[in-house]
Amino acid sequence: MAVGQSLTSSGFNNILQLCWNSVDTRSFTVFAIGTGVTTPTTATTGLSGTITGWAGGTADFKAYSTVTFSGAAEEVTTRAFITAAEATGNSIAEYGDLNTLGTKIPAGVFVFNDAVTKTATVQLTVITKYRRS
Repeated sequence: MAVGQSLTSSGFNNILQLCWNSVDTRSFTVFAIGTGVTTPTTATTGLSGTITGWAGGTADFKAYSTVTFSGAAEEVTTRAFITAAEATGNSIAEYGDLNTLGTKIPAGVFVFNDAVTKTATVQLTVITKYRRS
């Protein structure tokens, strides 16, 4: 029996980089938006009201603008950008970080306190941080 255990900082940072910076379809490289207001749980498997065809007018998801790693902070930060021309006419109430498997798996799903009414004059940036607590 082990006397103690610890996930090391270097091990945790390596896991973050594998999860968010890999060419493997299991890594989290895209995001989606939705209209759902269902509070996510640890068993959530996707957005509750995915907006379809919003990214460039054809896709249901889009690649991050940036992904930044901080070894010192043991965190990864994603920045998602929705242009003025994308998702217009929708009430964006949820956001999810996804992988690119055929059936996408979320790393996190977030429901906003107040939905964003998306018009052709509104651009939206969503920044998420995943870190060790």
